[in-house]
Amino acid sequence: MLALRLLFQNKKYFASAFLYACTSLIFSTWVTYIPQIAEKIGITEGRIGQAIFFSAMGGFVMIRICRHFVDKVGVGRYMYFALIAYCVSFYGPFLAYDYTTLCISLFVFGMANSSYSIALNSLTATIEKQDKVYVMSGSHGFWSLGGMVGAATGSFIAALINSPIVHISIVVLIILIIQTRLRKQYYDRRGELQQLGKPKSASMKPLYVIALIGLILMVSEGAIADWGALYLKKIIFLNIKYIGFGYAAFSLAMMIGRFTGDALSRRLGSWQLITYSCLLGLVGFLLVLVLNPIVSIFGFFVVGLGFSVVVPEVFRLASRIEGIKTADGVSFISATSNIGFLIGPVLLGFIAELKSLHLSFMVLTIFVSLAFFIALWQYKKLKVNQK
Repeated sequence: MLALRLLFQNKKYFASAFLYACTSLIFSTWVTYIPQIAEKIGITEGRIGQAIFFSAMGGFVMIRICRHFVDKVGVGRYMYFALIAYCVSFYGPFLAYDYTTLCISLFVFGMANSSYSIALNSLTATIEKQDKVYVMSGSHGFWSLGGMVGAATGSFIAALINSPIVHISIVVLIILIIQTRLRKQYYDRRGELQQLGKPKSASMKPLYVIALIGLILMVSEGAIADWGALYLKKIIFLNIKYIGFGYAAFSLAMMIGRFTGDALSRRLGSWQLITYSCLLGLVGFLLVLVLNPIVSIFGFFVVGLGFSVVVPEVFRLASRIEGIKTADGVSFISATSNIGFLIGPVLLGFIAELKSLHLSFMVLTIFVSLAFFIALWQYKKLKVNQK
């Protein structure tokens, strides 16, 4: 818990870390309302999966655009503007009145989400390098904290208020007030100004391997976020009041794992930790597939525990590749991971439309198996090179 203590004791690290909680709080609130939005517009799992694909397209569009703006205006300043854009775009899916407007609103939401993600992880990597601290995993722990709070309370608040617009307005207002007060802690941060030239192919190969693992894990994480509630409702037949508990359990485990991730990384090394984590995530998915409410929710918890440190470690590895600028490596991983987070729900939607959500989660289990074998291969290769 060293990272957690550092983040809470130092306001400038807490300010940037809390940005992770803000984005996950928004996203988990959106997740809670997916079934209601689908019902309001009158579309099936497959159709909403297709709509969410527009969110992935929006995220893809922002990959190169965002990097140029980060360099031009500074990573701290751009981070604050990206937060405002993300909050505004959050209203889009809730105001959609048919399938077309839903697709358009999700495209814009995906652009804002991708921009936010790239700016935030670039900011955290910049802080780590400039201040010589390790806060990446602990900062991602705040993402899990926000997701846990949003998922655990979202269903109850939604039922109490009975007005999605009022609900999300309260969330957005709280976030903007807090971050406006905290922004001076990171607003003037700028990244590296020196250029390393075009990366060599030898430098890009390890980045591609790291990105592939991040992509697979974020495909699975995005699928859990967007389809976990529907899975518990339609496959497990859980009462609608408790369908947010799966994602809440997942986020709780992610929070626990990430607040201890920096210490584990120093002890085990990144690749060994990623290998063990993927294996634990695989076990969790096998539990999710069991058609029992308690076992399935516990499975979401185990998956979260396994996934918790993978993404922070992937960012850390990408920022340390020789021959690649730190911000470029982080941006590349952030972009590919974010696309995976958005594509995952689309893939599950297509499979659910053809067969069932249960089969969709079986496919996710296979994906996580692939990530485990890639990590194991890389870890064994690293051990051989060290001998």
